[in-house]
Amino acid sequence: MNKKRVIKILILIILILIAGLSIFFGIYFTKLTTPKHIFEVGIDRLDNKITNYTKIDDKYNLNETFSITSTLDFDLDSEDYLNKSKTNKEYLDKYKTIKNLSATTNNITINQKGKKKTALIEIESLLDKEKLLHYKYLIDNSTSYYYVEDVLNKYVNDGTNNYFEMFNDGSNTVENMTYLHSAVINALKSSIKEEYFEKYNVVENIDGSKEEVNQVSLRIDDKRIHEILNSIISNLKDDARANEILTSIDENFSKYKIKNSTQILEKQESYTINIYVSKYRNVALKYEIVHLKGDEKKIYSYLGDSSQGTLYYIEDDTVIYAIKLKDDQKIIDGKISDSASKEVGTIKLEKNDFGTYFTLNFDDKETKYDIIYSSKNTNVKDNKSFNNEKKLSFKYLTKKVSILSGEITLNSEVSNKATIEEDVTESVLSSTLSDETKDKFANRTEKLKERLKK
Repeated sequence: MNKKRVIKILILIILILIAGLSIFFGIYFTKLTTPKHIFEVGIDRLDNKITNYTKIDDKYNLNETFSITSTLDFDLDSEDYLNKSKTNKEYLDKYKTIKNLSATTNNITINQKGKKKTALIEIESLLDKEKLLHYKYLIDNSTSYYYVEDVLNKYVNDGTNNYFEMFNDGSNTVENMTYLHSAVINALKSSIKEEYFEKYNVVENIDGSKEEVNQVSLRIDDKRIHEILNSIISNLKDDARANEILTSIDENFSKYKIKNSTQILEKQESYTINIYVSKYRNVALKYEIVHLKGDEKKIYSYLGDSSQGTLYYIEDDTVIYAIKLKDDQKIIDGKISDSASKEVGTIKLEKNDFGTYFTLNFDDKETKYDIIYSSKNTNVKDNKSFNNEKKLSFKYLTKKVSILSGEITLNSEVSNKATIEEDVTESVLSSTLSDETKDKFANRTEKLKERLKK
């Protein structure tokens, strides 16, 4: 074989390889640039960001035998309610309710024994030593029971409960919820069909300059949201493990379906999700949600990347608020400005090994919000026990008058030990309750609301 023939054969092989690679990468990059894939990437990025600030560290996983003993305290006040209560009974009722809530003592206990498939939730509330509520919910031997003191002082058998079936494979709650979370995300992505999307070549304002980009749009109206939600439910039913988890939570999950007659969005209401992607690099530059309702138009948009950017709230093409955000994977910091680019507030979210902290301060002279939330773990013994304090402090003022302010605190002691000693031998079947007793159960919440108004 002469040299020229060898070279020709080599050139032919190289050309075939180039063609093959071109076809392969052409198909690959075509898939990467499809509207559906662009949306799936957007969903994953948003999910990862949320998960980063909400995931639970393994050291707080106590498996399926645990107890949580909590106290819930309120300290609420309202200058506005107090002023208006002098001439308006509705505000007098509101003021008395928040002051009575502030005087309550609330104890909540949760015990669960995984191997024995028994769980108990108990809530007891006192107001000036008067018992407001004493409620128990028990799962034992795949049966659920409930107890409400002063209505019927014995347990009511409410039928079969499959809660513990989700642990049949040896998994625990954290593992099941993690799996269910992933299953829901996958069901969402597979439920958004390619034909739902539209793609345009447009010129968009990106960081103050006009840029030619690809716009990928998904419009959601009442009909489409029904299709997507029912598809998600169907996909979860087809996923054996997800179906088992959801059925253990609600035995009627297999019957779930959103009926066409159930209105979710109004006739003249829709949401359009737009993603603007660079024309040549396939990088998302801007995310946008357009909410139309009749003649009203509201836009929520984000311009930037995962580490920094600006979130805009727009009404009828006018920027009302803008939030400049920075995220270093541990802290999200934001500065809020108004339509005149004047700073009117700050926002911050922080997550570390021992808790989560959130603050929001907003003041535009007319309205003022101060919100501080913290969830802090102390006395941590890995996978054995820890204490947790959740605290929400808030102040809402209009024209310098306090509409509502206060603090809500939930202190909890969490342990991998549990105690359940309940006797259900004298329980009664819910189907045998008299109409009078059923009415007492049904009216218990209203009765509680009326007591708090006194």
